[in-house]
Amino acid sequence: MNCTVADKGGGDAWLQAALGRSDSCFRVDKNYYIFINSGGGIPKDGYVSVKLPWWSKRTKGATDLYIDWWRGGRVIIFDDRTALNEVYKKLSGNAEVAFAAGSPRPDCNDAMKGNFCNNVRIFEVTQDAEIDPHLPFQLNEFTFADVSKVTDNGKKGGEFIDFNQNYNVSNVDQVYLPLAIEPVREPADVGYMGATMAVGKFRKLLEDFTETDNTGKLVWPVYNNPVVNGRKAYPDAGVRVPSAQSALAFYMNPFVFPDGKTPTIVPKDPPKLIKDMMDQWSDCTVKDPKVCAVAQSDHYKSVDAVFLKNYKKYVDTCNRIPAFLKPVSNNPPKPKLTAYLTFIYGWVPFNVACPNDELPVVDDLPPDSRSVIDYFQMQYNYDEAGLKKSQRFNPYTQLIHDDVAAGGLSASAYAFSIDDHASFLSNSGGSTPGGLIFAVGGPGGLKNGKPHAPPVPAFYKWYDFSIGLGEPAPGAPFWTKYGMCSAIADTTFPTESKSGWVLGVDPALIKIGKNNPCPITLQDSENRKYRFVVQKASDPGVRLPQTAIWPAFAPSAGRNFDPNVLACPAVDGFVAPGKWCVHINEVARPAPNAREPGFYTLGAPPPVAK
Repeated sequence: MNCTVADKGGGDAWLQAALGRSDSCFRVDKNYYIFINSGGGIPKDGYVSVKLPWWSKRTKGATDLYIDWWRGGRVIIFDDRTALNEVYKKLSGNAEVAFAAGSPRPDCNDAMKGNFCNNVRIFEVTQDAEIDPHLPFQLNEFTFADVSKVTDNGKKGGEFIDFNQNYNVSNVDQVYLPLAIEPVREPADVGYMGATMAVGKFRKLLEDFTETDNTGKLVWPVYNNPVVNGRKAYPDAGVRVPSAQSALAFYMNPFVFPDGKTPTIVPKDPPKLIKDMMDQWSDCTVKDPKVCAVAQSDHYKSVDAVFLKNYKKYVDTCNRIPAFLKPVSNNPPKPKLTAYLTFIYGWVPFNVACPNDELPVVDDLPPDSRSVIDYFQMQYNYDEAGLKKSQRFNPYTQLIHDDVAAGGLSASAYAFSIDDHASFLSNSGGSTPGGLIFAVGGPGGLKNGKPHAPPVPAFYKWYDFSIGLGEPAPGAPFWTKYGMCSAIADTTFPTESKSGWVLGVDPALIKIGKNNPCPITLQDSENRKYRFVVQKASDPGVRLPQTAIWPAFAPSAGRNFDPNVLACPAVDGFVAPGKWCVHINEVARPAPNAREPGFYTLGAPPPVAK
């Protein structure tokens, strides 16, 4: 069977699961576009509802015998008819996809009252009808159902796991429209992801971000919407802002608008905020930075080391390197700065025209795996006190995530490629079959209507200790808010679950164990407050074997934790330490050897019963 791992172009594991045939390789080689209302759109304040089956079977002789609609799908939103027609007209003259008799197919959901969907047209995508980068649109992504991947040359995998729906609003390449996604779920206990802002306000914030010097001169680039024959190429389109990675990719290798004359992104040379990013990188990665703070420089140098190694492997093994990626300096080899930073801001290996090693992940052995955490820290360094605007690693990340009062969009959307902690959700449809609601330019149509709480801090086994919060009994009080190294519980736990939680705590990032003990503050559903204090925690570092975060400890009779590690202070208005805090169990097992991480955790009871 000519079938390899599904996500490398081989068999489709979703089709194997749906059709119960793990012994067959269902390849899907083509892409398909579904147009609602023949490209006619949705009226203001209206909506369409579409049923999307797991699969469809095409007529005999088609390139793909089956189409998988649930794996890696995209919902692309246009608000400019000229832009949509540019794609639709290239396909509408072709024959629509023909389906085998009795096959399910995407169609309007006639059971939904007030549904403005009146037809669904489906085309196999031809090369000249791909949605080009110059077109204004907003991208969103989803996958329905979890299945096991195809492995061992197709001999394993393709087995159904659950009906979880995975989704995100993607601003990895650009930001254009305010869009929120919420699951179809009963009860409607999952908030939305994205933004519910009005379009006008959203566009104003984009304009303010790209022209923040108050002169009308762009300080951040925008996608070009040139005037053609006296009118804008896309007359109804608003400002569209490229991400840092997309902007750098343009300056690495500029390309032009379809008119063949004007650049796709303007201005044609890097504006102020892009130059600031480049200057900050250059300063933070030298031996003795002039402006860059030591802590920031450590993050930059960690990431720099990984990409220098990856680029050297690329140069040493690839004989087809394009001109824009060739080295301009040696010892170590390095391309021009815009090219180098394009791959760093995209967090992708240098692999144009040639394969290359993958970048590290946090589960790999130190030291390179630490670079991923350092990269996250850099992306969100706009939150750090004392940093000037010119020292932000990525102003675009701040635009997407920061509060509106600070000039941001306050959106839970992908701002960079590995931003899934803030920008990706996976959940079931509850007691319903499931589905997703997409709301554009406001909260209309959403059932929950509240923003989804951010995910709890992730736990990384090589660098963190964990705090495990006990799972309450059914009907008992549950955890609602927490504060890390804070006297205030001001961060909401995700509301769809009333389970226990595991919080990852990185001593190197919160800088405890030196001068600042770390108070952990919690609140339960009865509005009662709890607190304990982590007295010390050492940075395990990246050298193997790693430094112990805490001395070895295991609970024993009458001794749940090391008092040098954890304290239970009495605080007015908080649950008394004797009722809850003193029952926290500490486990500390330093690394047994240089190939295994240590294990450090604090296990806290659930909230006190009423």
